[in-house]
Amino acid sequence: MMRKATILMMLFALGMFSSCSVEDNFMDTPTTPGDELRAKLRTLDWGNDTCYVYGHKTPDVDAVTSALAYARLMRSLGYNCKAKVSSGMNRETAYIATFFGFELPELKTSVAPQTRLILTDHADYMQCVDGAREAVILQVIDHHADGEIAQSGIPIVRREMIGSTNTIIFGMYHELGVAIDDETARIMLAGIVSDTKNLTKVSACAADTAAWEALTEQLGISPDSMAVVYKQMSKASDDVSGMTDKDIFLSDYKGYEYNGYLFGMASLDTKEEEADDYLDRMLAVMPEVLDEKGLDMVFAKIDLKVRNTDPSDPDNKYVDAGTYLIYYGTGAREVAEAIFGASLRVGVAYSETKLSRKVIVPLIQKQLDS
Repeated sequence: MMRKATILMMLFALGMFSSCSVEDNFMDTPTTPGDELRAKLRTLDWGNDTCYVYGHKTPDVDAVTSALAYARLMRSLGYNCKAKVSSGMNRETAYIATFFGFELPELKTSVAPQTRLILTDHADYMQCVDGAREAVILQVIDHHADGEIAQSGIPIVRREMIGSTNTIIFGMYHELGVAIDDETARIMLAGIVSDTKNLTKVSACAADTAAWEALTEQLGISPDSMAVVYKQMSKASDDVSGMTDKDIFLSDYKGYEYNGYLFGMASLDTKEEEADDYLDRMLAVMPEVLDEKGLDMVFAKIDLKVRNTDPSDPDNKYVDAGTYLIYYGTGAREVAEAIFGASLRVGVAYSETKLSRKVIVPLIQKQLDS
């Protein structure tokens, strides 16, 4: 425990859990980051009704659990906050909520003007609950690149380019001196395990590892047991039985508005023996998605899984290889080829290096600046 506490203190000192704000001098003599944050929270226009905490549309585990964990943190400080989801949740989320025994948020697809909101795991209006543009957004807690909302004068913005939004929230519990009960620990651990692929994802960092270690130790879960749980989560995530190709495409989809362009990106994966057919199927639904959502262009990054030939790791049948970027819409080919090079065929570009959506979206935005 001493080592974990030391790591957390180092992360705080290095600014891993720092706050960004439009107000630079709201407190004359803050003594700790926790004092500073508490004072800032007291200045927010909370209104008289419930403040809703939302992750992004088509929420994954991190979006759902970060909303739950942050609403709990705000309630512990006396603020009337409640987590909601704006669209249906995926099978991985349903599995881990049942396994860990926590209640999922209720569905609320839109909010009225002037509703108070806190956003987790996103900062773009196209990913928000309907009505967010007319709502009062009090806070953004996110682990992606700057979105359009984060530039619009939100009083409290926490952003770290790390593996999981729940890692940021874990740090904020410690910063504020709020004890993490076991149910909240399970909620945050679920999000960290999912979004970092149990600490194997390239975006996972020291802060994610420190949070993962502290939470598993608190809950008495061994690394081997957590690995088994993660495999079951992955199995649930990979289950597409009964889903249409459009359902599959939209199962992990995010929309963006940038520099006058509207574009969307799905995040998927395919096994090498199924890749050609899978790419064709996803390409076939892209025109419908583009028209339905009123986009200028639509993309999907599809990670390629190849058979594992390493005899020392027999439990993993497949390992990550490169990333396909499939595209559709006016100007989409030029954008894709500027990033990935010449297309393999119409609608399909490829990188031998695996690239995350967090990396690709800023590269697309850079091309839309030119």
